[in-house]
Amino acid sequence: MTTKLANPITPRGIEIDPSLGANFDAVDIARNLLRTARVAALATLDPGSDYPYATFTNLAMEPDGTPFFFTAGLALHARNILEDQRVSLAISALRGDLLAHPRLTLVGRAERIGNADREQANRRYLARFPKSKIYLGLGDAMPCRMVVEALHLSGGPARNAAQVTVADLMTDIQGADRLIDVESVEIDKINAQPELVTLLAEAAGAKQDRWRVTGIDPDGLDLSAARSAARLWFPERVTTPQALEEALARFSR
Repeated sequence: MTTKLANPITPRGIEIDPSLGANFDAVDIARNLLRTARVAALATLDPGSDYPYATFTNLAMEPDGTPFFFTAGLALHARNILEDQRVSLAISALRGDLLAHPRLTLVGRAERIGNADREQANRRYLARFPKSKIYLGLGDAMPCRMVVEALHLSGGPARNAAQVTVADLMTDIQGADRLIDVESVEIDKINAQPELVTLLAEAAGAKQDRWRVTGIDPDGLDLSAARSAARLWFPERVTTPQALEEALARFSR
């Protein structure tokens, strides 16, 4: 077991004057990057050489914003995680010149998702990636969540990232048990109303596509299309099915 460090990302040691960069809402950008990312670069540590080993993986979110991903026992990164839990995820919108757009790096530890949370994880992952049905049920399937310990946001050229904390990315799910328990039922109800889903996608700033809701939490809705994802943030916290219905009614008006 590796020792947990106070700061897993060593500061660069160079002071940057924030006033020299363009202003931008770092927390908002980081939260949206995390919630709308469908793909991430996953880096693990090879137990034989200690070299980093990077691969691409699909990315999904638990209700509180904890990222999780699928792996199989035969995969090299699964072997690495079982030897050393330390991992890193690199997230970008993956469009155009990557260096001209914000990028988010997460550092933390990978944990196998246990049986108690496996049904919810499979359901959320399958909603985001419908074709995953062919491998989610494999005997060596090993879904893992990432317990984020540190992060770094690169805002792009001349955009000096303000301090963003792990807490800034997370959603408080305290008091929202009723909503989370019926999440799949509420998702089915919303997706059965195509006109409402279209309105929600438009409110999220998404381009026209065949959208569907894939997740609900107190802070908002996750939406997915064939090749993209979107996030609709509620103007105020929603913790019950009734409050969700009221929030959707406001959007539909």
